[in-house]
Amino acid sequence: MANFQQHNKRGSIGYSHPEARPGAGGPPADGSRRALILGGAALIGNAALIGRLWQLQVVESAKYKEQALRNRARTESIHPVRGLIYDRNGEPLVRNIPIYSAWLTASKLSAERETPVLSNVATLTGESLQELQFKLDQAKQSPTKAIQIADAIPRESALAIEERQHDLPGISIRTAIRRSYKHGNTFGHIIGFTGPIPAEEVSAYQERGVLFDEHIGRSGLEKTLQSELRGRDGAKRLEIDAFGRTFQEVSSQTPVVGSNAVLTLAVNEQNAVREILARHLALRKQGAGVVVVLRPDTGEVVALVSLPDYDNNVFAKGVSNKDYELLASDPRRPLINHAISGLYPPGSTYKLVAASGALESRIILPESNIKCDGQLILKDGWAFNDWLPQGHGLVNLERAIAESCNIYFYNVSGGNPYTNLTGLGNRRLSEFERGFGFGTATRIDLPSEAAGVVPTSGWKNDAKLGPWVTGDTYHSAIGQGLVQVTPLQIANMYAAIGNGGRLMRPKIVDKLLNPEGQIVKTFQPELLGKLPVSHSHLRLLQRGLLQAVNGSSGTGTRAQSSYAVVAGKTGTAEYSGQRDPEGRLPSHAWFSGYAPASKPEYAFAVLVRDGGEGSFAAAPIARDIVDYLMTGQMPPLPQDRPDFVSPDRRL
Repeated sequence: MANFQQHNKRGSIGYSHPEARPGAGGPPADGSRRALILGGAALIGNAALIGRLWQLQVVESAKYKEQALRNRARTESIHPVRGLIYDRNGEPLVRNIPIYSAWLTASKLSAERETPVLSNVATLTGESLQELQFKLDQAKQSPTKAIQIADAIPRESALAIEERQHDLPGISIRTAIRRSYKHGNTFGHIIGFTGPIPAEEVSAYQERGVLFDEHIGRSGLEKTLQSELRGRDGAKRLEIDAFGRTFQEVSSQTPVVGSNAVLTLAVNEQNAVREILARHLALRKQGAGVVVVLRPDTGEVVALVSLPDYDNNVFAKGVSNKDYELLASDPRRPLINHAISGLYPPGSTYKLVAASGALESRIILPESNIKCDGQLILKDGWAFNDWLPQGHGLVNLERAIAESCNIYFYNVSGGNPYTNLTGLGNRRLSEFERGFGFGTATRIDLPSEAAGVVPTSGWKNDAKLGPWVTGDTYHSAIGQGLVQVTPLQIANMYAAIGNGGRLMRPKIVDKLLNPEGQIVKTFQPELLGKLPVSHSHLRLLQRGLLQAVNGSSGTGTRAQSSYAVVAGKTGTAEYSGQRDPEGRLPSHAWFSGYAPASKPEYAFAVLVRDGGEGSFAAAPIARDIVDYLMTGQMPPLPQDRPDFVSPDRRL
C-alpha cells in the first residue's frame, strides 16, 4: 500500500511519469540534427532528379529521340549520274556505260577473316591486294558504310561474288557506270577522262563531299567541269538491327543528275583538222604538231589538235602498265596537250609585238626605212644574221613583216650602235609582249595551261642565266632565245589582230543544260583586254600580214587558198640541239594568221615540231585547213598537190 501511495504521489492517475532526461526541453540532440540534414539533402536530390528527368523527357526529348534513331539507322549516299558532253551540233561525245562494282562494309568483316576475304576478292576482281588493303583501311573510318573497292569487274566475277556471300562477308555487288568516249583519240586531250581519286587528294575531295571511292575528272573537261558534271548526292536512310543488318528503308532523297555540257567544237571540223595535220605529219619520221583554230570575234575554239594524241577510253577502262609505258616513253609526249601546255619559241610569228611597240613608242614611223645587209655586227664583235644572207636592202614595216626581215626587228627592238637608233629596249618590249597576252595563261576552260615566259633582265638574273645583253633583246624581238609561248597564245594574238584589237578569252564550253535540255548556264564571250596598238598602226600590221601571204616576195605564199584570202605569218624557231650536216640548228615550223582577211571568220596557229621552215612545213597545212573550213570538203593529199615540196626542204 505504501508503495502504491508513493507512486500515486508522482501521478494523479496512479501511473508514474518518467524522470526527466538531461537537456529535456532544450535544443535537439546531434542525431536529430543529422537526420534533418540528411532529409534535406534527400529532398534536394530528389528535386534535382525530378528536374533532370523533366529536362530529358520533356525539354530534350526530341534530341534524344534523334540520337536513338541514329543508333539504329544508317544513312548511305546515292551517287548521282554524271552529266554528258555534246559537240556544238548536239552529237554526244560521252556515254555512261553500266558496269559491275564490288563494295565493302567493314563492320561485317571480322579481323581474322580480312586476309582470306581480300585475297579472294583480289583474285576475282583483278585488284591488287595492296590496293584492297588500303581501301579497307579507309572503310574502317566509317565501318557501317559501304564503299567501292573494285569497279568494272567481269560479269562472271560479279556472279561468283554473289554466289559466295557466305565466304565473303561484307562484300556486295552493285551496278555502277563507266565513261565511254566517242571519238576517243580526236577528243582525248579535250574531254580527258575520269578515274579514281589519287591517294594524295582523297582528303581534299572528301571536304568537297566526294567520297574517296568515286571516279572524278582526272584531265580535260572532265576535270574542269567536275562539279557541274557530277551533280549532287542523294541519300537513303536505312533502319538496321544490332548486327548492322538492314531490314527496312526509312526514307530516301533522289540524287541530282549532273549538268550536260555543250561545246563550241563540232565533231566533223575537229576530225577534219586532225586528219589534215596527220596527213602532213605522216610524211615525216615521228611527226608531231599542233593546230588551234578560233573564232576571232568570240574566242570560241573551232578545233584544238595535238598530235600524237591518245584514246581516253584506255584510261577510263583502267590503263594497263604496258599501255601506259608505251605512251609515257614516246619522246613526242602524246599525253601532253601541246596546244595549251607545250612551250616553244614562236619564231617570226612573234615579230608583230616588236613592230607594234616600236610604232607606239615612236621609235620608228610607218614610212621609216632600215637597211638590211643580211647581218648586224655589234661593236663587241657579236654578229646577228638575217635568214637571207644577202639581206633585203631598204625595208619599211610592211615589207619587214611580209619578208620577215630579222635585221629590221633587231634595230627597232635593241637599237643600232651605228645609226644611233635606240630601239625599244627590253623593259618596254616586255610590256608590249604582256599586252599581247604573253607570259600569262589565256584562261581557256581546260586544266594544265602553261603561262609561257616573257624574259626580262630580272627574270634572267633570278634564273641565274647571267646578265641581260643586247642580243637577248634582239632574240626576244624575233621570237627566239628565252621567249616561250603556247600555240594557243599565238592563235589568240592573231585572232585579236584580225578582229580589230580585242584579245578574247578562248572558250571550249558554250553552255550547260539540265537533264531536260534546258539551259542552266551560258558562257558568254569574255574580253581579256585590248592590244596596245592604235587602229592606224593595227592596219599597218594587217597589211603586212596580207602581203606575207599574197605578195610576190612574202614568206607565206604556200598558205594561199583558192577559197579565201589569207593573212598570216611564217615562223622558223631555232632551238639548241644537234646541228644538221649544213650546220643549221633544229627548228620548229610555224604559221599563224586569219581568214578571210577582210572579215575574219577563223584565226589559227599551226606548229610542226622539229618541222624545219615554216614556209614549207606549216604554211601548206594552214592552206588545207582554210580550204576545208570554207568549203566543208577535204583537200587533196599534200603529196598530190602540184606545189608539193619535200618536208626536208629549207630556204
